[in-house]
Amino acid sequence: MATKGRKTVISSDDQKIGGFNVYRDDKGRPVYLNRLNHTGYVLSDRTKQFRTLSSRFYIGGVAGIFSFMFELPIWLCILIAVIACGVMEVKFRKFLSTLPQIPNFKPSETTSRIAAEAALDTNKIITKIVLFFLLAVLIVINAQNHKFTGIVLYLNWVFAIFACGLGINEVRALLLNKKN
Repeated sequence: MATKGRKTVISSDDQKIGGFNVYRDDKGRPVYLNRLNHTGYVLSDRTKQFRTLSSRFYIGGVAGIFSFMFELPIWLCILIAVIACGVMEVKFRKFLSTLPQIPNFKPSETTSRIAAEAALDTNKIITKIVLFFLLAVLIVINAQNHKFTGIVLYLNWVFAIFACGLGINEVRALLLNKKN
């Protein structure tokens, strides 16, 4: 976001951010709302870093999955995932402390994740759709090739369903993009 004369110009990155607890203030800036203490954090120039850190739980899950690939015991994989989530949460809280704060922020306008995705380029959305559905298919094929059983098989199916869900969200964003 930049100031041009007396008007505040919102960058295209600010328009593309959305999701849980992300709202717009009266100036149109994206604000992350911490629901525990009702403090708003202005994300104006730091949206890229916010996107990375807001995916902290996904990163923890990926750490657990990668550790399982090294044939570690399941309890150790879960411990690694929890530690990764904890480290990312600490980084996220430190990041929030560097942002301008709005005490007792009252949210008025929210941007859904689908609306934020719809603001992306159409080619990016189509690429994401194809990749999410391919990921789901490859996860199922991998489970079949390795002849997984038990909890590992069920986890593979859960991840494949999750990837299909993300692909469906991208399809919804594409349809919303086509409407606008």
